[in-house]
Amino acid sequence: MWLDHLQGREKIKFMFNDELSLDDSEFENLLFYDLSKVRLCFKVKNIPKKTPKKWKQIKFNGISITLELIAINNLILNGNRVGFICSPLIHQENNKFIFTITNKEEFFFSCTTDVIFIDSIYPYWDQRWK
Repeated sequence: MWLDHLQGREKIKFMFNDELSLDDSEFENLLFYDLSKVRLCFKVKNIPKKTPKKWKQIKFNGISITLELIAINNLILNGNRVGFICSPLIHQENNKFIFTITNKEEFFFSCTTDVIFIDSIYPYWDQRWK
């Protein structure tokens, strides 16, 4: 599971009973900055059965997740737009993480990094998903 590759994953696993998935999420944006960091933002429609108690008072139909990839070793990017549905892949190879996003022939992102962690996660209301 993708959560197994995150730094500080125990808190996220506890918050969502290990059910949080990036499958079929909307890839919203990416930012390459600060010498060797990449920030990736996703909107997730598939809400786990268990959510934080403080979210119960908020109207939401999705979850916004921002991931931070730190200490980039290799970055490949080919495409001209974001805002598509995808199922990112993460695997580990030689103590490095490889994070990949594809959208048919239109977009390809591959990043080899030392660390992946969740920068932010919060409930989200999307008018399109009523």
